Amino acid sequence: MINMKWKRIILIAIIAFVVFVPSVKLQEEEDDDIKVNPQASSPVSSSFVDGEKAIEEAEGYSNEQQKEMKEEAQSFTFQAEVNRLMHIIINSLYSNREIFLRELISNASDALDKIRFLSLTNATMLGAGDQAKLEILLKIDKERRILHITDRGIGMTKDDLIKNLGTIAQSGTKDFLNKFAEQSDKTSGLIGQFGVGFYSVFLAADAVSVTSKHSDDDQYIWTSRADGTYKVVKDPLGNTLGRGTRISIHLKEDASEFLEESTIRNIAKKYSEFINFPISLWTSKVVSSEVPAEETREEESTKPTSEEGVEVEEEDDEDDSDEEEAKTTTKTETVWDWELLNNVKPIWTRSPKDVTADDYSSFYKVISKDTEAPLKHIHFVAEGEANFKSILYIPSTPPQNQFDPTNANKGSIRLFVRRVFITDDFEGLIPNYLKFIRGVVDSDDMDLNVSREILQQTRLLKQIEKKIIRKAIAMFQEMATAEDKEEYIKFWSLYGTNIKLGVVEDSSNRSRLTKLIMFWSSKTGEYTTLDAYVSRMKEGQDQIYYLAGANKAVVESSPLAEKALKRGYEVLYMVDPIDEYAVQHVPKYDGKFKLTNLGKDGVTFDETEDEQEEKKKVVDEFQPLVDFFKQNFAENIEKVVISDRLATAPCALIANQYGYSANMERIMKAQALHNNRQTGYIPKKIMELNPRHPIVKELLKRVKTEDKSAIISANVLYETALLSSGYTIDDPSKFAAAIHQMMALNMNTEAELVDEQATTEPTPVEKATKSTQSDPSTHTEEDMSSLRDEL
Repeated sequence: MINMKWKRIILIAIIAFVVFVPSVKLQEEEDDDIKVNPQASSPVSSSFVDGEKAIEEAEGYSNEQQKEMKEEAQSFTFQAEVNRLMHIIINSLYSNREIFLRELISNASDALDKIRFLSLTNATMLGAGDQAKLEILLKIDKERRILHITDRGIGMTKDDLIKNLGTIAQSGTKDFLNKFAEQSDKTSGLIGQFGVGFYSVFLAADAVSVTSKHSDDDQYIWTSRADGTYKVVKDPLGNTLGRGTRISIHLKEDASEFLEESTIRNIAKKYSEFINFPISLWTSKVVSSEVPAEETREEESTKPTSEEGVEVEEEDDEDDSDEEEAKTTTKTETVWDWELLNNVKPIWTRSPKDVTADDYSSFYKVISKDTEAPLKHIHFVAEGEANFKSILYIPSTPPQNQFDPTNANKGSIRLFVRRVFITDDFEGLIPNYLKFIRGVVDSDDMDLNVSREILQQTRLLKQIEKKIIRKAIAMFQEMATAEDKEEYIKFWSLYGTNIKLGVVEDSSNRSRLTKLIMFWSSKTGEYTTLDAYVSRMKEGQDQIYYLAGANKAVVESSPLAEKALKRGYEVLYMVDPIDEYAVQHVPKYDGKFKLTNLGKDGVTFDETEDEQEEKKKVVDEFQPLVDFFKQNFAENIEKVVISDRLATAPCALIANQYGYSANMERIMKAQALHNNRQTGYIPKKIMELNPRHPIVKELLKRVKTEDKSAIISANVLYETALLSSGYTIDDPSKFAAAIHQMMALNMNTEAELVDEQATTEPTPVEKATKSTQSDPSTHTEEDMSSLRDEL
């Protein structure tokens, strides 16, 4: 026990030393690692190479400046157990290394937000000219394998560089927010919350150089290779930025994709499309122009000099033999310019009254990549326990494979945190039955993990999900209650199955969703809601009658609905496979009206006392027929009853209260992976006989007289009842033989066949076979000789 106790004390002491006793090492730089590159023309602060080398070259600096930088540079160690923590950040924290660009652009946006906020009280802080432009610039240097990210934000002092970049999990934005916590102005809402986003850059970088200029300090350079140390030095070139920060990322050998314009463009559009500030990429394009041939020849005499932003390449369309005679020629130029990447504005941040229908439609096409306008949308701001803004859309065409479980969580709702895209692949923000919804959710205080890639399952997330579902259902209700039902009928034809699935899965919203579901009506011939059905009920009716089947035509002709229709009751036709599953979760609509399946036992209609007395007499009269069926079909029939529901059909088969209806049995047998063992025990059917039908009356007579055809007629009657009730026949060939036998009896062909067989002289083979079967000992030699001759 003592040993364990001391072990725990020692372990706690080590953790406390690592976390709470950070060390800062300040020493003179002793490595002679700065070299001059006088040919470099780009004012980049420094350049790195792989391996254990430090800075190989500092672009644009003279020998004297480099010597000054080496003498004045200070080396520090990160304030944490950096070697282990950096390893975690680079190798474990982020699942996709393209995330680094999102994090750095978010940091740049934070810096721009800060200077904009401060300029509200001091406009001179913005400066003038280009310095006043609040923007983010991305530039690729393929030759040196460097990606530059520049912003004109608030910048950082030397102390800020040490504090914010030299301390893991230190967020300058968080300190900034704390400083202005008492202020009511919401414009200071910023992204940074964790302080480790910057270090994601080492997912793709061997080394990083950060050049920054703050209004209260000189311009400084921060450099590191994620090896546990970093360096800070005053920039010998002075103030080249004006104000702001430039991050120069020296990419790894296996990160060459980030040197492609298309890659950077796509990543920036994916994650930062709705950042408040313009994001521009330095891009090239080839243009052609006609120029005088003389000008071309003059330019060919000397090597063209490249200007910043333009590289010139020349082509002569004419052959060499015709060059002297050509008056003009085509010249192609590679022109460089800034391309704006985020020209789509986050309209969800505006008031709904300030957004036009065209704005909503255009925005939907951007986020969904759809070419058609949406069917419906809702724009709302949620306040209270969960604060967020959202726009939800109903696509005019259902997404493909929306019920595919492997694709269930992808691309439905795009989650943003302060306009920075986080993910569109997660569970817990919208239920499965609403996966067809497209839209955005932008939260100011969403709980994320440190990498900002994974949602934490918190109460806040549940509140957001709850509000999204309520707003989506409200959008459906608005269409359902409109005077013109055309829009809702179109919606129902596209997404009715989704709403029924919601009735099955979403118990908390089941009552709301039940009011939205529609079925075919026997009375109107169109879709109808349960509320509309109740409004048309007969006086005293307390049940909603329905019947399920493969399609509307089959259900309409079913004998199971005959009596209900004759009595004037409205019957709902359920023709979707999910219908019966859904209504099983709604035993009573509005808590008052029972949903009764006409395909199952227990269906009753209001009867007078005289009708009940008459029924007793009929039951007694047909008891011999009932007993006959019980005796001969005991393997398939649970019981036989005299029916109240049949009008024109002689009989029908139904399921008991706990069995599978004909439609449900059909659906189960149609499953791709169905087998009889998985189906389990299927209860026997209940046979209902219509005592008013002539066939049933005649069959009763034959049973009483013990007619031999009664069993044949009963078998055909049973199997035809299976078909007309929606079930399947297990042995079709047996059913066909019974039909043929009935036809033979009806046409007296059986007697003719017997007579023909009786009058035909048997062949020797038949004689011998017959005699052999009767008594082999009576065969004579003459009989056997005759048989051999015949063979």
